This record gives sequence, C-alpha cells and structure tokens, in this order.
Amino acid sequence: MRDRLLKFWRDWRGLLVFFAVMILFRSAVADWNQVPSGSMKPGILDGDRIVVDKLAWDLRVPFTTVRVAGWSHPARGDVVTFDNPVDGRLFIKRVVAVPGDRVEWNRNRLTINGEVASYVALRAAEARHFPVDDPGNHRFYRESLLAASRVVMLDGRPGASDPHDNVLSRLLATGTRNCERYAGREASAGAALGRAICRCADLGACSTFPAFTVPEGKYWMMGDNRDNSSDSRVIGFVDRQSIYGRAHAVAFSVDPDNYYWPRFERFFTNLDWQTRLGDAIAVRP
Repeated sequence: MRDRLLKFWRDWRGLLVFFAVMILFRSAVADWNQVPSGSMKPGILDGDRIVVDKLAWDLRVPFTTVRVAGWSHPARGDVVTFDNPVDGRLFIKRVVAVPGDRVEWNRNRLTINGEVASYVALRAAEARHFPVDDPGNHRFYRESLLAASRVVMLDGRPGASDPHDNVLSRLLATGTRNCERYAGREASAGAALGRAICRCADLGACSTFPAFTVPEGKYWMMGDNRDNSSDSRVIGFVDRQSIYGRAHAVAFSVDPDNYYWPRFERFFTNLDWQTRLGDAIAVRP
C-alpha cells in the first residue's frame, strides 16, 4: 500500500501541488466570484465574474477569518464581498457607512455625519455606458456624498423613484426578486443593534427612521440598484470579519438571459471606471 501511495505521489505530485497552491491562493490572496443578482446594477451585472482582492486590508489564515496582519480597513465607496449575516450566502455590495458614522433617513434622504447626499441625473449619452435590461424603465444618477461618488440606478417608471421628488421618494426596495428571500424578516427599531430596519416586502414604508451610529466593527452596506437590493436595510449590519475582500475588476461576463452568451465587451474591465464617470459628470460643462 505504501509503495502504491509513493508511486501515486511521484506520478501526480506536480498536479496536486498546483491545485493546493491554487486553493490557498483563492482563500487568502485573490478570488473570483460570480454575481448572482442585479443588486449592484448598473456598474456590476448579474453574470459578471468579479476578481476580489483579499489582501486589500489584511492577511488571513487560509479558510478562516483569523487575521495574521492588517494594514487598513474597508472605506466608504468600496465594493466588497461578505457573508450575509442572515443565511451565510456570499454577497457583493458597496460600503456606505463605516464604524462611527452617523446615518439617518429622513423622508428617504440619506445623511451621513450631517451631510446629505446629492444627485445629478445622467444624460442619455452617459447612460448608454450601462447595458441594462429595459433602460427606458430606469434612471441613472451620480450620487455624491462625503467626497465620494458613484452611479446608482433607480426605478424610472411613473410614480417610482425620483431623487428630485423628495430626493429619492421611493429609494428602498419594493419586494422584487433580490428581496424575496427575506420577505419574512421583521422591521425593527433596534437597527443599531444589528437587526434589520425594514421588512423586505414593505421597505417603501420605511421612509424615515431615527439616526443611528454604526457600531465598532460593523459596516453599513447598500446596493447600487437602490430599488432592488437586499442590503443592510434588510439584513442589518455586517461584521468586519465577515468582509473578505474588495472587488477589483470584471474578469469575464455571461448573459444569463441570452443563453449565457459571453459579454466580451465586459471582459477585463476595471470597476473604477464608474467612479471616473461620476467624477466626469461633476465637472461637465
């Protein structure tokens, strides 16, 4: 038996070592994750395969959350992957508030540390950068808050979201497919304790709630597709140790609604381009 194992090792050790190194690399250095939903549209589409930098803030023991060394923490505006505290599924969202930030919703107006977000509508030519289904039913805005900007997508149908009508009159989700999994979660005034603020089936009713401070070691996440995202408004705060890495680029992409046909134009695209577009809108004539 020992001789057979030695022979197997001699014959296959190169391949076995290669797979072991790849597994360790994906666990501790960098990984690529599939985007399962449209909650981060318009910048990230369902079917994208995202490259995640797991050394963005720290080094961890492979297959654990134990930090060996750390050099920074997630910042506002970072797109990150993390374990959903409700069911453990891997999520990708944007960091909106960090520990110590004061967050408030007042008539669906997002305020962080006393600053209210501003919104600038994209022109038609600028909106064409975002290949989403039914573009006529969506509105695209440059959202600016605390010296950071990004492009967000809202429901553009009559009577839906409009940041110039009560500055996001229906910013919260409306029970569509990205929310269905959490439809039974109860609203809670104790969001500062890490519980959900709103029921996913009736998030539109949560237009105002008291200000709260993000606790130490916790983060407040939101999807860029503001009308269709199960984020911290539903799942509560996210622990720092549950955040794995920062999304860096789209490695490749397929269209799940078109027989998984490759979206070649999205291959090897950097996610920072959306921020650059938002900055360009800010200085346009």
